Amino acid sequence: MSTLLQDLRFALRHLGKTPGFSLAAILTLALGIGATTAIFSTVNAALLKPLPYPNPDELYGLRTTLTDGRVTTGLLSPVEVRRLNEANISVARAAGSIQQDLTLLREDGAPMKTAVYGVSEGFFEMFGLPMTLGTGFTPEQYASEGPPVVVISRRAWRDLFNSDPNVVGKPIRFAEIATSIVGVAPPDLDMPRGADFWFNLRLGPQDIGHNLDGYMRLKPGVPIGRATAEMAGVMAGVARDFPASAFNRVYVVKPLVDQIIGDLGPILIVVLSATGLLLALACVNVTNLLLARGAARAREMAVRVALGAGRGRIVRQLLTESIVLATVGAVSGVLLAYVGIKMLLATGAASLPRLSAIPFDGRVLGFAFAALVVSALVVGFAPALRLAGTDLKTLMNESGRSASGGRATARWLGALMIAEVALSVMLVAGAGWLIKSFANLRTVNPGFSTAGRVVFDVAFNGPKYPNPPAIDAAAQDLLGRLRQIPGVDAVGTTANFPLRLAPENSLLLQFKGEPMDPKSPMGTRQRLVSPGFFNAMGTRMLAGRDFTDADRQDTLRVAIVNQTFVKRYVTGREALGLHFLSGYPDVNPQSEVEIIGVVEDIRQKSLSEPAEPAFYTSDRQQTPRRRTVVVHTSAAEPMSLQQAIRSEVSKSDPQIAVDVTRLSDLTGNTLQRQELGMMLMLVFGAAALALAAVGIYGVIAYAAAQRQNEVATRLALGATSTSVFWLVLKQGQILSLAGAVIGLVAAYFTGRVVASRLYEVRASDPTILAAAAVLVALIAIGATAIPSFRSSRVDPSRVLRPD
Repeated sequence: MSTLLQDLRFALRHLGKTPGFSLAAILTLALGIGATTAIFSTVNAALLKPLPYPNPDELYGLRTTLTDGRVTTGLLSPVEVRRLNEANISVARAAGSIQQDLTLLREDGAPMKTAVYGVSEGFFEMFGLPMTLGTGFTPEQYASEGPPVVVISRRAWRDLFNSDPNVVGKPIRFAEIATSIVGVAPPDLDMPRGADFWFNLRLGPQDIGHNLDGYMRLKPGVPIGRATAEMAGVMAGVARDFPASAFNRVYVVKPLVDQIIGDLGPILIVVLSATGLLLALACVNVTNLLLARGAARAREMAVRVALGAGRGRIVRQLLTESIVLATVGAVSGVLLAYVGIKMLLATGAASLPRLSAIPFDGRVLGFAFAALVVSALVVGFAPALRLAGTDLKTLMNESGRSASGGRATARWLGALMIAEVALSVMLVAGAGWLIKSFANLRTVNPGFSTAGRVVFDVAFNGPKYPNPPAIDAAAQDLLGRLRQIPGVDAVGTTANFPLRLAPENSLLLQFKGEPMDPKSPMGTRQRLVSPGFFNAMGTRMLAGRDFTDADRQDTLRVAIVNQTFVKRYVTGREALGLHFLSGYPDVNPQSEVEIIGVVEDIRQKSLSEPAEPAFYTSDRQQTPRRRTVVVHTSAAEPMSLQQAIRSEVSKSDPQIAVDVTRLSDLTGNTLQRQELGMMLMLVFGAAALALAAVGIYGVIAYAAAQRQNEVATRLALGATSTSVFWLVLKQGQILSLAGAVIGLVAAYFTGRVVASRLYEVRASDPTILAAAAVLVALIAIGATAIPSFRSSRVDPSRVLRPD
């Protein structure tokens, strides 16, 4: 212990004598450790931190898919949920949820939009958290025919009921239904995400409509492979009893945390890998500094060896110094990471799943400590071996600036410079891939225009709208009012607004007069839109006509199909005038429609997923209660119409809550994950270039200093400053070229993994690889040119006089 304290005191004293060197090394390590710790803390919050439920590894998200390529919603039917609970298999409980179109009414009658979900029996029990107040739903409440009851979230209890301890049993009024509160949910329950109210959803025993998001909990200790095999047998039973519904359908199981975070997970993994490269680059940089400084300390080491110091003693002293540097760098890095996380949350990351709070818990601090230890060993190992493994004569020669000793250090520095350049190319290429992925998504044609457009939801529920004619009359009255607002150019509605994951029918398709292939049936989506919707959205009509008010329930049913529908199902013939039928689980003979138009594809699910075959029908022929309204305006600021829109909606129905949103904001939110990854990679790429420039400069400056006598001799014998400049520059160019080649090869192979997680990006993209190599090469040339220029301006008389 006394020896260790002696080493620490000596290390601190020695580092204090070279504050410039110490500060540069500490800041470099702080940048690498801080960036890595910040991103790891984000990954920890999103992916590694357990869900706040008992035994969270037993919880899974549940979907379905079709193995024959037909389109499907991916949702579950009540029958598929029931069968999992009834079967004697490894599933302890399965449950489903569906969003409800309900509007909360405050005590003064003011409407308020809320997130309301119906949930099946056993939903709360499956997550295993105790209720804050009251109970969940009882079997009797699911079995009775009375009105549903409601469980409220802890957030709604606090904000709407002032945390009233007697809230259980009190009435609560929605515009569509009056009910009562039976419980307050646990504070950590946030399923589905953002839910404020849950109703007891009664599942029909023969209901095969796929409209439920699914969840399940496995029995303790059951491997997921065994459970999925048993679930395949359950689906086979459903297919036997409901062949049209479950034909070629399978359950899809995913850990619940993966279902919650979606595509955010792969982006964070890519960025975390990039910070690992950045940390490696920082360590290489500091190692370069220590090696260069080691040459200056060669005489000190020689004296220690002459006095009997062993190799282990010297290694320990040098490692102690690197540990001191790494410790101060790690502490500074953790502080930097904390500030970075705060900035990250302030820029919008807090709205992403599981990132509302990013804690610095024991796992994060443990990671920072591991980064400290690894950095200290990596940084100190090469200089320690270099000095401790050299004999006394060589140390004395090196301390006297003899080339015989300096060459060994130069080889180490050259190898590390090559590593620096290679790591920089990889990081810059990674930033390029994410930039291109984001740019590709930004330039995707979504099938509509966002400029000058706002959207909001309306729902015509409750006794005021008892039948389709009443709903249609109310919708037409509202649209008429909105069209009269000054500055409004077009108004339209849809029940299936794009990019909002709104439910839509997934139906079987059959052209009139043509047989259906039961082994490979055609599938299509159905979407309900109003006359004028495509005009309001800026979606191009490619052939035929739009819906009109003349297309009503008592007229021939008509449809408009998208481009993908035509390409897949209408080849070699004219689409306009064709008649087809649709339905589920069987084609409905009464569903015949005539194609009157073809419209360009709209990206419905996300910008990264291509359009599916779809047909649109007029909401005047098939009337939905819930709609999204889009308003196109010529006003410079579309949100300036917000107050006028609210006023007209209130005149139409004061119990309709309205939240107006820019359409551009809606599409921008879908790119938030990709934008976060791109911005982080840009920062890391810039940091990598800066570190590479500093490291390359240090290596070439050290090499130039070692060759100062040689350069002075050349100049004294008649060499020109230009020839000396290129002589020194050539050394940096060779090392940079070697590093760039290695970096390009490594970037290609890592890119093959990364590209699969990004949108339309190839690992072999010559533009990205060439741009990364050229950019790093330019930085390297610039960093090399400075010491080369200084060498070419050496005064031979001043350098050679002492000799």
